[in-house]
Amino acid sequence: MAENGQRRAFTPALILFIALPEAKDKIDPGVIPLELLPRRCPICGHYTIIGHGRRLRPAHDDQQERIWVRRGICQPCGKTFTILPDWLAPAAPFSLRCRQQACERIAAGEYAEQAAPHCKDPTRLPDPSTVRRWAQRRLLSLWSWIEAGVHSEHFLRAPTILAWDLSAVCRNLPIEASSP
Repeated sequence: MAENGQRRAFTPALILFIALPEAKDKIDPGVIPLELLPRRCPICGHYTIIGHGRRLRPAHDDQQERIWVRRGICQPCGKTFTILPDWLAPAAPFSLRCRQQACERIAAGEYAEQAAPHCKDPTRLPDPSTVRRWAQRRLLSLWSWIEAGVHSEHFLRAPTILAWDLSAVCRNLPIEASSP
């Protein structure tokens, strides 16, 4: 409760994406190194983000079952942040590499029922309807980026949320009006 007895309004956590370097032998690929954590708050602009714990989160693909995601908080503005690697979509239990593998199998001529990607835990395969949805979102994202004038083959093949699920980007990164 706030000092004057009023409850503070619910403010959802923001999600920050971090492009991780290629994993080296000594680094756990499922943990974001401390030196890569953002410290500048995207809300107030100050360097006030501090660690706020971490939690275990599903990230199914052929390399892992789950990863630790870090959380941060900016105490002056009271916002909390979830720091995700750029290959993991928010609120999605499967990695973008997993989606990429399924879409490549569909492009090779397999049906959605056969195109389930390989997962480290074979009991955690996506449903065929999920695989179809991934393929539809991928096609929509490709079409949207091509219409917008992006023609970089590297960008369109990158296993990141920007290239693979534009609708998720739009849900999580709302476009804000800028004042003149």
